[in-house]
Amino acid sequence: MSLAISAKSLTVTYDTKPVLWNVDAWVPSLSMTGIVGPNGAGKSTLIKAMLGLVPKLSGSVTFDAATCPRCDVAYVPQRSGVDWDFPTTVFDLVMMGTYGRMRWFQRPGIREKAATRRALRTVGLLEVAKRQIGQLSGGQQQRAFIARALVQRPTVFLLDEPFAGVDAKTEAALFELLQRLRLRGKTIVAVHHDLATVDRYFDHVMLLNREMIACGDVKSTFTQENVRRAYGAVAAAA
Repeated sequence: MSLAISAKSLTVTYDTKPVLWNVDAWVPSLSMTGIVGPNGAGKSTLIKAMLGLVPKLSGSVTFDAATCPRCDVAYVPQRSGVDWDFPTTVFDLVMMGTYGRMRWFQRPGIREKAATRRALRTVGLLEVAKRQIGQLSGGQQQRAFIARALVQRPTVFLLDEPFAGVDAKTEAALFELLQRLRLRGKTIVAVHHDLATVDRYFDHVMLLNREMIACGDVKSTFTQENVRRAYGAVAAAA
């Protein structure tokens, strides 16, 4: 099995308080991997630690150099952490994803604008490209950030709660979009909160509660016993 990402003995603390403790985890290449666990389990922190956005107390994170060098990993943050009143259009938001591959002081040109239009077309937002980002619905906002990730030309997408705060129809459309990306050779990793859809959305899963409870393929890992260990008896019985 080829691994896109692997974490070994990963520990992260905030003000000396452990948030992740001695976590071993792996993400198979070309998988749809879900990170699930109760509130405060460290799911978002795990993604940020993989990206180097929060400091590690100990441990390591390795990206497979052949399939996903670090520069080819795109991050889609939670919508709740975004300033949707920021005065920028959908088109300009998505085009920001091209900046990482440009030279210092280079301005976006024909190539970057064409890539932005392709990404917007892929996620079905080309018709609203001139709108201010705050005018979009929740599902459209998620798709705009996925489009911004797309123009980075990543091999791995790390998404923090991509289905949070959207209705069932929008969630289904977002899931279909992520599946299409996977079929195009991308690896998808998503923090997820709905236990009822884990085995339908993902083929690989991490059950996390500050420590790694279990990590592996959904069929053998997403079991009632492992859910009980991560969430407690009430969640397992629900």
